[in-house]
Amino acid sequence: MSGGRAVVALGGNAFASPGVPLTMAGQIDFARRVVGALLDALGPTRPLVITHGNGPQVGHALTRVERALGEAYAIGLDVCVAETAGELGHVLALALHDELSRRGARRPVASLLTHVVVDRDDPAFGHPDKPIGPFYDAARARALATEGFVLREDAGRGYRRVVPSPEPRELLGVELIGPLCDQGAVVIAAGGGGVPVVRVGARLEGVEAVVDKDLASALLADAIGASLLAIVTGVDAAYAGFGTPSARPLRRLDPAAVRAYARDGHFPAGSMGPKMEAAARFASAPGRAAVITDVEHLHDALRGEAGTTVALASLDVREEDRWATSAS
Repeated sequence: MSGGRAVVALGGNAFASPGVPLTMAGQIDFARRVVGALLDALGPTRPLVITHGNGPQVGHALTRVERALGEAYAIGLDVCVAETAGELGHVLALALHDELSRRGARRPVASLLTHVVVDRDDPAFGHPDKPIGPFYDAARARALATEGFVLREDAGRGYRRVVPSPEPRELLGVELIGPLCDQGAVVIAAGGGGVPVVRVGARLEGVEAVVDKDLASALLADAIGASLLAIVTGVDAAYAGFGTPSARPLRRLDPAAVRAYARDGHFPAGSMGPKMEAAARFASAPGRAAVITDVEHLHDALRGEAGTTVALASLDVREEDRWATSAS
């Protein structure tokens, strides 16, 4: 089991330290650190697919679009998602190539642009709630609203544009990922949750939306028959009562327990909620585990000694080599 296919989902916010401006140099530095940690934890030969978020990067892309209006052609949100998926795919691919070479492991790296089909009738299109892009003052927000954008006040910091976040239904081209893994490639896919498209007859059309990368990662992991989904985020584990004096880490849950904690409000929709739902979906099948942790605790989390593991109660993580390779 420990040598099965693994999908690792990296948070887009992880590419910059809290309070530190997002820069290319910072993203490159993070990619090098996280790739080293992944190969330490999983070993240099395990079949591996890396996905990633790109929320902050999309925000910067939208800022460039707005400031370049009249000077350069405008692009839609789906194109911003595609562009930033390419940006981070490039950064991760270089880091993987260099780290694999340093370890003497000759493996190809494939960075794929992934389209994800969403339902054009998804209720999310009628209730946009995903904040993206820069903050605006009230005057600028009113002006943008007259142009058809939906904006909401965000925690006293100004106004931000909100867009739909529909459910991912199908990842196009996912059937190519398994064979690439079989050929020894490390694959980067579903960047930013994938570029959202809808079916219009026989055609595909990009839509103004963003797809949650953790839900898309769970869908991808299921499609390729992965045994492990690791969600790398900014905290060491999922917590009950996070941010309160009674906060405590949740070390081992089954999918039913995840949803019970979610119903009790322990996993906010804008942060840990989608991660835990993705973990519960993936781990609902036998022989699978999902792990939620940060980069620093990844190795220990894969050994069942840190982080949060979601798996069916019948799965004994210790008997499954704790999901870390003996070569790590």
